[in-house]
Amino acid sequence: MIRHVHLDPRINKSLELLRRSGKKAALAAARAEKIIQRMRQGHLVPDRIGTITKHGELRIKGVMKYNLGAGYRLITFKTGRRLFLLHVGTHDDCHRWIENNRELTEEQIRERCNEMCICPAELDPSPHPETTAHPDEDIDPLSNATERDLRKVFRGLVSASQS
Repeated sequence: MIRHVHLDPRINKSLELLRRSGKKAALAAARAEKIIQRMRQGHLVPDRIGTITKHGELRIKGVMKYNLGAGYRLITFKTGRRLFLLHVGTHDDCHRWIENNRELTEEQIRERCNEMCICPAELDPSPHPETTAHPDEDIDPLSNATERDLRKVFRGLVSASQS
């Protein structure tokens, strides 16, 4: 599970440029911002917060590319419990970025990125049991079930197994 999300400061400039570059680019920027927002809210399973490219990225170990549509990509790097958002742009921009940054070390990436605050309560004021509970605690899915609900469920299970 991801515990820390880091953002390269150049991404904000790239997103601003995409927003001003046309309709398709603006849609791609909005998709990238949605992925970043979901990360800030604590949705930190990387392959579930956005569409990942079909073939992934083999040139740099740990790099994952998100398909933002219309030939735009978001490049991330995952190591341990840290996820780094490194670059956003066209497919060709991302290809050049990867080629030019193949030799980057994890330490160099950490130095140039800023850690984002992961604040589920800040963006979604309604408390949810799954976000407020301690991650190591077990959540009882039946804690809100009434006795009547339980009788219906278990009566159905018992009668289904006897037939």
